Amino acid sequence: MGWRAPVAVICAAAAAALGALILGEYELTGTLPYAAGPLFGLAIAEVVVGIGRTRAVTMGIGSGALASGGIAWAGWIDSSQGLEPVRGTVWMAAGLAAVTALLRTTGLPRRRPVPR
Repeated sequence: MGWRAPVAVICAAAAAALGALILGEYELTGTLPYAAGPLFGLAIAEVVVGIGRTRAVTMGIGSGALASGGIAWAGWIDSSQGLEPVRGTVWMAAGLAAVTALLRTTGLPRRRPVPR
């Protein structure tokens, strides 16, 4: 992997932090969590795949954790930084972000043709 993997994780962490600060200014209600979660996970995964140029499972788990953590942080900001309860839709969005990032970073398994 060389130097690309650590740089990809650092850049993805910075993107997740910036995304959390931006997304935290919006109320995560209605359909927003169901759209923002997968898109957030996709954005973080694209940073990892674009810079790291690898599809390792460890990178997928890391990008999923960063995406989920970014959404959770945005939900915490949305809850007036812990003064109000965090909405349940935040956890749904965090799960969707994690799954999307994991699938995009590791890639879906491809079917191989059956030899005849």
